[in-house]
Amino acid sequence: MIIVFGGTTEGKKVAGFLDRKSMPYLYSTKMESTRFTMDFGEYRFGALDADAMTALFEKRGIRVVIDATHPFAAELHENIARACDRSGIGVIRFERDYRLPLHLSEKAEIHEAGSFDAAVSLLMKLNPQRVLAATGIQSLDPLRPYWKRREMKLRVLFSARSALTAQKKGFPAGHLIMMNPPGTAEEERHCLMAYGIDCLLTKESGVSGFLPEKIAAASSLGIPIVLVRRPSLPAALQVVRSLRELGGLLQQASLRA
Repeated sequence: MIIVFGGTTEGKKVAGFLDRKSMPYLYSTKMESTRFTMDFGEYRFGALDADAMTALFEKRGIRVVIDATHPFAAELHENIARACDRSGIGVIRFERDYRLPLHLSEKAEIHEAGSFDAAVSLLMKLNPQRVLAATGIQSLDPLRPYWKRREMKLRVLFSARSALTAQKKGFPAGHLIMMNPPGTAEEERHCLMAYGIDCLLTKESGVSGFLPEKIAAASSLGIPIVLVRRPSLPAALQVVRSLRELGGLLQQASLRA
């Protein structure tokens, strides 16, 4: 049995691939998400720590683990690696594409930060009038030292859960932008202009996270970008970047079974 830890575009790609190969799998997400068609998949949701994962692997007879979760889900990556080590199971990391077009990386004013703490320090030095943090609701706490003192708009997905979280944490309601991420550079540009943004804070979320579009929009307006680099992955994760590579590893795993 295969388990796919998803909740991302990459997770859906893996699920579709397994369906085409007629391979049964369990698709797992932390939070309940919008359902999509799975011909050979079974869906579950709910947070799992390493102990719960280990128990689930044993109960369901898991032999292959595919981590297709968000690149910034560092704790989840660690829990998956720990549970797989305990269970004697190899783990495959289906990675997204992080490449930026050369003209963007050369033209844009990008300030790299290794963490949110470092990003806050950079923002303090840049001293913009109004920052747009396109970093999601989970970034509220690490960005608190900034938004408590300076003006920051936070863009999050439209959901009652996000609004409630922001309210509980004391984030100004008028500074919360609830919308789906713009899918084009032009839409992103309009968003930046509409809110009078003069600095963009974003994460290294790759092509599927619309990072090239964000950078292109900010660059076209002469807006500096503070880019939080993605955390490193546990060494135990075997990284693949294409469905072809994934298929090769799954074939090897089936031969060893």
